Amino acid sequence: MADAITDEVGNFIEDLHDNLIELENMILEQRIPGRGGLALLRKQLIVLRRYMAPQRDVFARLANERLLWMSDEDRHRMQEISDRLGRELDDLDGCIARTAIISDEITSMMADAMNRRTYTMSLFAMIFLPTTFLTGLFGVNLGGIPGNENHLGFSIFCLLLLGLIIFVAWWLKRSKWL
Repeated sequence: MADAITDEVGNFIEDLHDNLIELENMILEQRIPGRGGLALLRKQLIVLRRYMAPQRDVFARLANERLLWMSDEDRHRMQEISDRLGRELDDLDGCIARTAIISDEITSMMADAMNRRTYTMSLFAMIFLPTTFLTGLFGVNLGGIPGNENHLGFSIFCLLLLGLIIFVAWWLKRSKWL
């Protein structure tokens, strides 16, 4: 019965390991896994480890004790089960560490994406800041604004704003910011 339970636990650990490999492959492909998938996997690994460690200790102790009702063959079998559980616990510890690495990598990927978006928005703000200033300045309803008398004044002003946008974009590109 102990052999069967240990085999069943081993199969379950293999399934969890396959899920972990799937998550790692998603990270390598620069895809962020679903929100709860990693948390559920990590929870299962930790809970399973918590229950398996005492079982390993019990089987190791049974293997070392000289009980009258256990034969040497039974003690040898208990030692094998204890050793198998120990290897599975080592696998669980490794999987738990790998989930922490995956979590860190997801955090890093999300931070990089946020940094790229913030950078892009900052560049747009930098490009349109001079034009916003000038439109605000010339939008004041005061007499004596240059171009007020000319019927092409507004068109010339729009062309100057477009030239300013192109100049700022060219300067950002030359400075390797864009």
